[in-house]
Amino acid sequence: FKSGRGTLPTRKGSNRVTTSKYKWYNFVFKNLYEQMHKFGNVYFFAISLIMYLGEVTPLYVGTIKAFSTLGVLLMMMAVSAIMAGLDDLKRHENDREINHSQAHCLVPNNTPNKFFDSKAKNWEDVNVGDVLIIKEDEPLPADLLPLYCSGEGGNCYVSTANLDGETNLKLKTAPSATQAKFAESEIKAGKKDVENLLPVVHKLSGTVVAEEPSGNIHDFKGSLTIDGSSKSLGASQLLLRGTVLRNTAVCIGIVVYCGGNTRMILNSRPAPSKLSSLEFFTNTSMKLILVVQALLALLSSVLHDHHKGYFHHLWYVFPRKDLWLSDLPAYWLTFFTLFSNLMPISLYPTTEFCNAMQSFFIKNDRDMYHQDESGDFAARARSSNLCTELGQVKYIFSDKTGTLTQNVMELKRLSIGGKTYGTLSQQDGFNGKEEVEKSRQTKDQKPAVDAFLEALSVAHTVMATQKDNELIYEAESPDEHALVTAAGNLGFRFLQRKGDTLFCKVQDQQNPREKSYKILATNAFSSARKRMSVLVQYTDEGNKKQDPKFMLLVKGADNVMLERAVGGDGDSSTTSSTTNHAKLKEDLREFSKEGLRTLVIGSKQLDEKFVKDWVREYEEANRMTHGREEALEKAAEKLEKDITILGATAIEDKLQDDVPETISKIRQAGIKLWVLTGDKLETARNIGFSTKVLDNFMNIQVIDEDEEGGVTLDKAVESLCISVSQGREGAIMVTGKQLTRILGNSGEKKKFLDSAQLCKVLIACRVSPMQKAECVRLVREGIPGAAKPSWRLWRKGKDPPITLAIGDGANDVPMIQEAQVGVGIAGREGRQSVNNSDFAVGQFKHLQQLLFVHGRWNYLRACKYTKFTFWRNMVQVLIMFSYTWSSGFSGTVLFEDWLRLTFNGFGTIPVLALGAFDQDIAKDAALAHPHLYEVGRDGKELNVRKTLETFGSAVIHASIIVSLSLLAYPGMVLWGSGDYYTFGSAVYTCLLVDLTCRVAFLTSSHNKYTIGAIMFTLCGYMFFLVAYPCVKFMADIFEPNMYMVPYHMVSSYYFWFYLLASPLLAVAIDVFVTFAKQHLQPTAVDMLLHDSRLRVDACEYEPLTMFPESCQPNKTRGAPPTGTDAAADGKCQLDLSRYGQQELPCKRVHFTARGVATFLGFVGLVLLLLGLLAYHQSQAAAQVRLVYGDSGNGLTNLAGERPMGTKDDEFFGPKHCKRGTYAKELVCNVKVPREMKPPILVYYGLGSFYQNFVTYLKSEVPAELAGKTVSESARAFKCRGEHTRKLGSKSIVPCGSKATSLFNDTLTITGMDISKTNVAWPSDVARYSNPTDYPKRENTLWMHDLYPNVVSAEKGVKSEAFVQWMRPAALGRVWNAYGWLLKDLHAGDNLELKIHDEFVTPNGSSKMLVLTERNLLGGRHDGLGLCFMVCGVNCFGMMAVALFMNSRMHGHKTKH
Repeated sequence: FKSGRGTLPTRKGSNRVTTSKYKWYNFVFKNLYEQMHKFGNVYFFAISLIMYLGEVTPLYVGTIKAFSTLGVLLMMMAVSAIMAGLDDLKRHENDREINHSQAHCLVPNNTPNKFFDSKAKNWEDVNVGDVLIIKEDEPLPADLLPLYCSGEGGNCYVSTANLDGETNLKLKTAPSATQAKFAESEIKAGKKDVENLLPVVHKLSGTVVAEEPSGNIHDFKGSLTIDGSSKSLGASQLLLRGTVLRNTAVCIGIVVYCGGNTRMILNSRPAPSKLSSLEFFTNTSMKLILVVQALLALLSSVLHDHHKGYFHHLWYVFPRKDLWLSDLPAYWLTFFTLFSNLMPISLYPTTEFCNAMQSFFIKNDRDMYHQDESGDFAARARSSNLCTELGQVKYIFSDKTGTLTQNVMELKRLSIGGKTYGTLSQQDGFNGKEEVEKSRQTKDQKPAVDAFLEALSVAHTVMATQKDNELIYEAESPDEHALVTAAGNLGFRFLQRKGDTLFCKVQDQQNPREKSYKILATNAFSSARKRMSVLVQYTDEGNKKQDPKFMLLVKGADNVMLERAVGGDGDSSTTSSTTNHAKLKEDLREFSKEGLRTLVIGSKQLDEKFVKDWVREYEEANRMTHGREEALEKAAEKLEKDITILGATAIEDKLQDDVPETISKIRQAGIKLWVLTGDKLETARNIGFSTKVLDNFMNIQVIDEDEEGGVTLDKAVESLCISVSQGREGAIMVTGKQLTRILGNSGEKKKFLDSAQLCKVLIACRVSPMQKAECVRLVREGIPGAAKPSWRLWRKGKDPPITLAIGDGANDVPMIQEAQVGVGIAGREGRQSVNNSDFAVGQFKHLQQLLFVHGRWNYLRACKYTKFTFWRNMVQVLIMFSYTWSSGFSGTVLFEDWLRLTFNGFGTIPVLALGAFDQDIAKDAALAHPHLYEVGRDGKELNVRKTLETFGSAVIHASIIVSLSLLAYPGMVLWGSGDYYTFGSAVYTCLLVDLTCRVAFLTSSHNKYTIGAIMFTLCGYMFFLVAYPCVKFMADIFEPNMYMVPYHMVSSYYFWFYLLASPLLAVAIDVFVTFAKQHLQPTAVDMLLHDSRLRVDACEYEPLTMFPESCQPNKTRGAPPTGTDAAADGKCQLDLSRYGQQELPCKRVHFTARGVATFLGFVGLVLLLLGLLAYHQSQAAAQVRLVYGDSGNGLTNLAGERPMGTKDDEFFGPKHCKRGTYAKELVCNVKVPREMKPPILVYYGLGSFYQNFVTYLKSEVPAELAGKTVSESARAFKCRGEHTRKLGSKSIVPCGSKATSLFNDTLTITGMDISKTNVAWPSDVARYSNPTDYPKRENTLWMHDLYPNVVSAEKGVKSEAFVQWMRPAALGRVWNAYGWLLKDLHAGDNLELKIHDEFVTPNGSSKMLVLTERNLLGGRHDGLGLCFMVCGVNCFGMMAVALFMNSRMHGHKTKH
């Protein structure tokens, strides 16, 4: 810099910081790239591509349109993208706010005698070399080198809470070379005015050499060259971005690092990515499903290959011969794409939505809202994907200080010169003040006490400031604050620091005075050193002219201090201090037994020569740019030895509220607790008993032979094994020294882990932050079955234990990040643990609410929606697989493409409410019975057994839907709703109703949202049926054959019987199976809720209590906020409504014996009544059935030639027919068995005849049927096989297998007229149309040319017989209406039927004609009625079994 200006090139936006992930131009592509890393998304994209190839190429027979899968994929990805986008919008807003903040930058001014102006500049435009003015309470926009600070001696204070989470202020100092120049100007001006300092800035020129950008916030290496003199720079000369200037009026600094090079940004790395066990399960399950899907496709393709010999001879099917692949691999692809819905694509957005909701409820839980003098804190959920992990924790790793305790330190006891002062009492503060004062008045005790108090008041890094005439201490730790405060109360009051001089006021009755100490060096505390020391220069009191004296003051942990003491553990010489050390150890042991934290205080007098040499070495180490920390530690080690022990302090850290109760419940829940602390073993032991971590009934093994009662690891293992065999609980206490040795030996490590698994409690003492993380890693990786992301289908061993680490300080961060679930406590050590955690709470007691309420609920909800999603897709695919048997193994999809497209949407909506609101038991019950937590801890709801149960249930539901649909089919056919599209829609509707009933059954507590989601699903589906198939222009766009399908579907009474009975029967079986499991293998919840009657309990909650004024209810309610932390800005933003507190009015249903029996009896009665009605209607419909074309093989069962209930006198075979006057005429005589009332339906039947064969089904051009002219290429694409498009040189219009295979037999009944109107859907007749040039087009064969007996030249394609034929049958047979008889038929009437036998049936097919009365349920078919009655009787049987099981259980209880 030169003349106060940086000489480096500048650029706009160099200090811009971006935390957002996306830009407007890359959002789509980047988000798409991220989402394609999900296995399911990649799978469905690949499937869509394969489907498209099947559509446009002859690679294989494509039966599903690509859009039906790609559309679902895009919708689901859009949901995820929207949530990601909303998250990023928050980040953009935060970035914009920060980057547009204003900084005061000095810019040149050419006005005479005015060198600079202070100009506002956006933070993002600040450059390296800019000189900035920072005023009190302003944040720093970049990393600065302070040139001037208005504080005493060039000092300033900064708050680093935003950077490292620590709440204490840090002291920073301007380089003396620059500070001195400003000080001269201050003296001349007589006041500290920024305007008077600007000329000094103009005169400054020099060079700053800084190390490369680094993320180390505690270190800085650089140098400042000014006026030819070079000075080293350290961490105290670097003001970091994100910190705030405090207690200092103004600071002028030059920018050294900006933008992404600042320490804050380099430290803003994302927390390690953690996958939940649910995600592992989902990924593994999807891989397994992929294998099942491939095997199912292989089975279907093998079946197709086996039966193709029969189907290839069917003249109307014309199998594809242009396929690129051979039949087996080609049809494997056909079926693989057909069963692609087995993969639950909707599980991804479902999980994201439910996780967001669960995070929202955690953040707003008023029972986890904490208020104290330090402020308010609401719970935070920073990793929403781990919400379910909270319900599966097996191991908790806890810090002690600030986690189990309040981190509010008070000095309670002292040991000085072999004498103890103070007692542990409930009284606040130190109660031994009078004893200390008496000792200070005693000649032989005063020197020892004063030396001890002097060390407390000088050996620290505390800062003192004045505020409202009150002395305020800013300390790096609560311990230091407590010690300095206590020393002041006892007569040695620390006053202030001025530069490198520290001032104390000594309150002495004989000689009150103020003392000063020059701080020559400070050897900082670290977790490795476990001590800190200061080297000071001072003069004797009252004799300032004497040479200065030098003294080292040290305080630290007892083990490291005694090792370095004169006559201590590390000194082999025998001195008079040995006795004092023994007494000190005894006192320390006593303090520890009382649960107090101890520090040993020492001092050492030094000669001037040694000090000068050492300080020179210290300064050289401090100037080093590489290896500085190691060199400083080495220098400190030379100094800190042969220390004279002055005494020890004992500080009480009070327990937090309800810690013993919380730990007791954690143990009741079966969670193993590891307490990892830096305290002494005795202190940890006593805290263990006071917090109920330990109890007197435990076998407590101390693994350290150097400790009292300590044993070797082998002996501990042996003792613990004996205890476990005797049913006695075990506990382990281990020291950090032994832990280091154990973790360094693989054999010892395994033995230690095995022994730890035998215990419910482990306490590790004197452990470092890294050892805490190593303990977590030991459990996560050491126990067999550790989960790792893998493409393997199965993982060996059991699932790994879910670990939770909880702590409040920066030293707990490694442990928190290592654990599967990290929980930070907003304590007094800053927010480092909170900022690096997955969840954050205000107190340890909030673990009860977090684990036993939210965790347990979230786990059960996740299990339910996960199993339901897999179940739902299994049912659909099993139905589709069963349909392949009825469609010639051709790969026909039962459900129309656009209808199938809605499955993931309508199938997901109802389960979203379940995943957000379901509560199997009330909150109070969950807290009162911690043992109920076992369900998640042991993974009882999501394992192999539960997966098999889910599959079994899917098979049952699919079997019910398929069986009843086949039995309902005959009745639906006779009401004109048995075509492929209507039947598929009916089955789909039943499936949708069944899955909503399944959701209702799985939901434990019903509120307005769970019920509303189900109703919304059903209403939404009804709206879809009206808006799509019933609106002509919509149907014309998407699928013309779907036009008016819903109308004809609901017109069939059989459909309503089927729709009512299927879900009822399926739910009845679910209820019975669940009840049986509850009685034969009851869970802890089942035993808690057991009663002799059905309970429908209201969810009762306490009235909403008044909350502190600082936390007013959030008026807005609805979907959870994304990407923000509740109360992140320190203000309460809780939603205190019933919604936000999960206290919505609801009904919680528990199925008990009486309730189950009542429900099963009701279902049985309904089915029995439906069965009786269906059977009565079937028997009431008189019929005459004539089979005039015999089948040639055994595949005629599909034809339904003789439906169930057909009597012998109603059935007539070929023997009743004879040839007529010409070759193709058949004359058949039948006898009417009983009275038949008009209108009498006449219909023909063909079987087996596969109009649902995929190549046949798709062989039509809808536009051509609507009378439009279509290109030959379009006709060729749709109507494969030239014979379906041309006959000779003439084109067939309309083309296709359906049109060219029209049934053209005709029937006349002697003496009767057959009305051939109203046999086709009027809507179909209306949408069919002849071309404008009909019938004049040249070289064209029309339908009346091919089938003159059936299609009239006048009507063309609008002939009803043709229109009806073009609506293909759903099953492998055809029952189509031929006409109506409008006169009575009397019993005994002989009818002569003359048939023009024109239609050629394939070998194995039959032809028949039927005359039947048509009532509400169609005609004769007893199958559905008998099935209903059998199912009804079975329901009564299940009811009896339920009552019997309940009586046995009550009898068993009475007996005992």
